[in-house]
Amino acid sequence: MVETSTFLGYDSASLEDAIFSVIPAPCEETVSYVPGQAQAPQAILDASSQIEDYDEETGLNVVDLGVHCIAPVAAPRDRSLGEWVQKQVTAALDNVAIPVILGGEGTVSLWGVQALLPKVDELSILHLDASANLSEGDEGESHQTVMRRALESNPSKISICQVGIRSLCQDAYDRIVDPEQNIECYFMSDINRYDDESWHEDVIKELRSPVYVTIDMSVFDPSLAPAVGNPEPGGLGWWQVARLLKKVASRRRIAAFDIVELCPREQDVVTDYTAARLAYKLMNYICAGGKMLEKQQGE
Repeated sequence: MVETSTFLGYDSASLEDAIFSVIPAPCEETVSYVPGQAQAPQAILDASSQIEDYDEETGLNVVDLGVHCIAPVAAPRDRSLGEWVQKQVTAALDNVAIPVILGGEGTVSLWGVQALLPKVDELSILHLDASANLSEGDEGESHQTVMRRALESNPSKISICQVGIRSLCQDAYDRIVDPEQNIECYFMSDINRYDDESWHEDVIKELRSPVYVTIDMSVFDPSLAPAVGNPEPGGLGWWQVARLLKKVASRRRIAAFDIVELCPREQDVVTDYTAARLAYKLMNYICAGGKMLEKQQGE
């Protein structure tokens, strides 16, 4: 397979002209089960080159609107990666482009949040995942503690809405149900009790613009996305996730998003392609939703 360094195989737009900036984050420092996350950004870009460029649902081709893409080879493979990712996110925001971070393990979400915080008065995090990632853990950053660390970055400024959760420890559950914490959680066991998707409205009510969306690929059922760091049975389906993201993009400003915890497998590209399609789909939803800043609206 020939490696590509651009999104959908198109030439990268300049950051000054782009609506989106695709940032690779090949982090694999605190993996607890299945390894391989460092290869995920390249795998997603490779899979994206096989995606047809017209979205029939929105009538858009986001590449025509401008996508800047940093080649994965440009990202450092040492402990300076976190600082590098934050620098790229800041550069994107300074150029009024929407950062799209391709992980890597879930720790990269913390870097995106930390880079965005100085730019906003408040921030809602929409966290789609199988795991709550609210464990106490040891001091330092970990994919198992990332949402806890994000909230601790500025508790008065950040709120978290979690969707699809079905794996957590007692400590995480206690934190979720603590009314003093800015956390709302939609467990899969609760979602499955609904006959419709009315719960989407409850999720949107929890969010305030701007929103940082973090999507751990384990939020999907493993039958759809098997190549992940911590697969959990009983996840969401493609259209369940897509319809929620479409509604959020139409009613809240998504300032940045990431896709994390893909673990590419040789000769098994289903999850790679699903992650690439998801990034492309959310980009189109953001543009169709129109909740963007002036440059991004093309005004």
